[in-house]
This record gives sequence, C-alpha cells and structure tokens, in this order.
Amino acid sequence: MSTRGVLSAAATVREHPRLSTAAAVLALAVLLVSLLGGWASSRSEGAVRVAAGTEVEAAPFRVRLDEASARLELHGDAAEEGQALVVVAGWIELTVPESVSATVLTQAFTADLSSAYDQFGSPVEVPEPSVRVSADGVSLRGLGPGLRYDVQVTFVVDEEAVPERLSVTLLEHRLRPSALDGDLGWFDAQPVALVALDVTPLPTTRPEPEALR
Repeated sequence: MSTRGVLSAAATVREHPRLSTAAAVLALAVLLVSLLGGWASSRSEGAVRVAAGTEVEAAPFRVRLDEASARLELHGDAAEEGQALVVVAGWIELTVPESVSATVLTQAFTADLSSAYDQFGSPVEVPEPSVRVSADGVSLRGLGPGLRYDVQVTFVVDEEAVPERLSVTLLEHRLRPSALDGDLGWFDAQPVALVALDVTPLPTTRPEPEALR
C-alpha cells in the first residue's frame, strides 16, 4: 500500500512540468488582458441603451454621438477596393485634468460590425475605430484637458457588410496603477452605453482617383 500523502496544488505543479507551463501561460494571459483593459471591449453587457444625441459620461470622456453614414471616402482618403467606411459623427471631450493617449481614446468605442479591419488593414473580430477631427480629417492622437472636438469615429468594413442600422458601444475606463510599471493609467474598459444609429447608405458610385499632377 502506498503511504504517499495527498499532494498540495503547488507540489502537483512541481511534479508535472506541463501543468507548470500551463499555469505560467494562464497567468501571463490574465496579466495581458488586465493591462489591455480586459475582455470588456468585445461585449456590451451592462451598457444602457441611449438615443442618438444623448450626452454620455464614459470616463475619462464625455461623448455624444449624433449620426452614422457609410462612405467610400473621407477627407480625400478612399476606402480600399471592396471596403467601405462607416463614419459616426459626434463630439468628445476630456473631463479629467491630465491628457490621455490615442489608445484610451480609440478603446472608448466599438460597434456591432462584422468583417471589420483595423487601422493597418488587418481583419479584426472586435472593431476598433480611428477617431478624426471633423473639420479637417486629422487623426486625433490623444486628448488634452478641457478640450472638446467634433469627431468622426470611423470603422473600416467590407462593402457588403455595411449595415442599415448600427449599435455603437461606449466604454468607460478606470484610473489605476499599471500592473506592469505602477504608473497611473486608464484601464479596465467597461461598456457603459449603447447608441443605436441609422446608417445613411453608401453612394452608388466610387469616387474617381485623383489624377497625378
């Protein structure tokens, strides 16, 4: 009869290297998810449905989304062949006294779009937009204290995936120390509001490319 006692969890891991490796991978995954704001950006549970034109507090921002349209070009930049732009117009302002990065800004929005692409042209499951200043189309690379911008929150999708109606999820962040370096930052994005918008259809023809001068 074996007289060996019941192994503790730590001893079990030591005796089984594969379990040790799996535990390390799981711990790393949990850390990365925490640093990147959790799984919240891929879902809309807990979000309150609001009408277009409603001001929403989504820390560290205050946001209002007014309308959505499908486009083949924006400020002279044409969508790739077979793709289209879904542009949500509104405004955003920062409500805290410190500047925030473009990463926090873009993570404040997602949408129920399929066949979407990131800003580098790679397919993504969780749509993440670029945020442009409406007046001149310049990408908003962050936001400073007390500033408000009229913006165009722009998603790239396959042309046939342009919807007639769109739900945009607004996410709020929590100010806390980074698990990596201890610096304060905005993390743990959580859905706070869901804005439903009718989407103005695509134009019937693609814009002609500008002739070379």
